[in-house]
Amino acid sequence: MYKNRRAAVVKRRRRNVGFLIISLFFVLCVFFVARTVLALPYRTINLTQLARVEFSGFNNDGVATVSVDNDAVDALLSSVKEEYDSSWFAAADIDDGDYARFRQSLSFVTPLATNLYNGQEIPVIGTYDAAIAEKLKIEIEDTSGTATVSGLQDVTVIPAEEVFRDLAVGFSGVSPGLTISLQNNSTQPLISRMIFEIEDPKECYAEGDVVTIHALYTEEMCSETGYVVDTPSGECTMEYTAFSDSQYVASAADLPAGVIREAVEAGKKAFVDANEYGVRIFCEANLVPVYINKKATFTYGTPQYVSSYFKTVFPGKAGALGLSYNDLDIIYEVNISQADGVSCKAYGAVRFSDIIRNSDGSLTYDFSEPALISVSYLSSNVKKNVVDSFYDTHEIERVYP
Repeated sequence: MYKNRRAAVVKRRRRNVGFLIISLFFVLCVFFVARTVLALPYRTINLTQLARVEFSGFNNDGVATVSVDNDAVDALLSSVKEEYDSSWFAAADIDDGDYARFRQSLSFVTPLATNLYNGQEIPVIGTYDAAIAEKLKIEIEDTSGTATVSGLQDVTVIPAEEVFRDLAVGFSGVSPGLTISLQNNSTQPLISRMIFEIEDPKECYAEGDVVTIHALYTEEMCSETGYVVDTPSGECTMEYTAFSDSQYVASAADLPAGVIREAVEAGKKAFVDANEYGVRIFCEANLVPVYINKKATFTYGTPQYVSSYFKTVFPGKAGALGLSYNDLDIIYEVNISQADGVSCKAYGAVRFSDIIRNSDGSLTYDFSEPALISVSYLSSNVKKNVVDSFYDTHEIERVYP
């Protein structure tokens, strides 16, 4: 009987030990499963591993652009999602929107973004949504890192003087009616693409005028060619002085008396067709014109010199439409008569324009085709037309043959 009781006790103890072992095993299993569940998905990274740093520009003048490296983010999130989806237990309620929010929360900057040189290390600093990272079990070890500058081109610096070396600046015409032309003949990669502009352009220029030319270019042009100028665009200028082999005579002092006498004699040849102005002259003189076969019969006598004036255009008016640069106006007195013998005195003016002084001191002019520009019975009318009406536009000087 004692034996049976002892066997029952032993059996009961063994059964309790078995239960204890099974319970302990179960607890251990729950512990390891819980640990596994809580650990998935799991990644530890430096945040700057998700940054893309790109460099552009030139050595010692480079620029850094920092952005999110979408390929690296894709790889990280794909791995995290794969491990989470393959786990037996869900530790949190994670959906695709959580992955997108993590991506959208990423941003990167660098406090050193300009004036960079190859080999330089620059800091890269990132920010992110810590709460969503924790939910995804992405552990961020550090939010900052460094990047090494590389790939910047070595550039050649061009002095401003070289920019204008092959710029052809030409002046054509007669001063002060010169026109300017620009021709960029450079074959240098950067300079050949530059735009050259005239500062405060004028319609015409006089000899001695100083013209400022600007060279314009862009940073993109420099990047594409590998050259820079030692002077910023817009401030890169050169001055040119207008020149000419000839200029319009601008003063009566430069008009020899012999030339005036030549003009006076040539001007007399303009008094040919008296019928052109005859009727008006007779009407001004209160005389009755006579017609034969319905035609006027006026004729001029020999013209006599009265006076002459040399007019030169004001610099501010030079080149204006309808204004000559200089005029030599000669006024004559002439007798005009008709077939019945009635006659009266009249006054006529002849104008010669554009008298030019050449670089050798000689003058160029054309007195071969004189023409009357004003004829009247009253000398005051002629003087008003050819002299007085020009005081606002020309310097007027009395000259003598």
